[in-house]
Amino acid sequence: MKKSTQLCLLLAALPVFSANADVLLGGDIEVNAWSQDYERDGAGDGDDVSYTFEASIEHPIPLIPNIKFAQSSVDADSFKYTKQDVTLYYELLDNDLVSFDAGAGITYLSDGELDSQTFEGYVPHVYAAAEIGIPGTPIFLFGKGSGVSYSDYQMLDASAGIQYEIGMGFFDLELQAGYRTQTFNLKSFDDLSATLDADTSGFFAGVNIDL
Repeated sequence: MKKSTQLCLLLAALPVFSANADVLLGGDIEVNAWSQDYERDGAGDGDDVSYTFEASIEHPIPLIPNIKFAQSSVDADSFKYTKQDVTLYYELLDNDLVSFDAGAGITYLSDGELDSQTFEGYVPHVYAAAEIGIPGTPIFLFGKGSGVSYSDYQMLDASAGIQYEIGMGFFDLELQAGYRTQTFNLKSFDDLSATLDADTSGFFAGVNIDL
């Protein structure tokens, strides 16, 4: 085949490849400001504002799960920790109006302090997320959460809210707001002498870049 013919075929294929690039690989990046109210053992333990981060990578390869990373931090009067989640999940439903994801992963608690004790360690979790669009509008309702309950370990991290989608060409900018709660009831976690019975809840607002 002549080089000129090869070049013509390559140029003809470029628009097709570009049009399908988002099908081959996608994902999102999310940053929120979270207004946190703290409770420990059912009593108030301060309040603060913290920033949260999430990022995911999605692909169309069957059987291989997508991956999500999330991080948040808590700094109450008598306890603190950084929570990092790595989750493998599948898109079980994905269209213009409804999406549903499910999976499982590992939660890592680090830089933990409870009274004068320090702690860190891992907790497994299951994960689910759903999104429903309001027909004829750029508005979506969403909910997602991860958690586990077994033996002496109970954990829940759940959020729900609303988002407004703005098309930006190569990506969608989604403005969002909602409510999030993060609760732990961990006994003998990392040899703690006391139970980590803590709740962090409050409203959040931020942006999600959907690639």
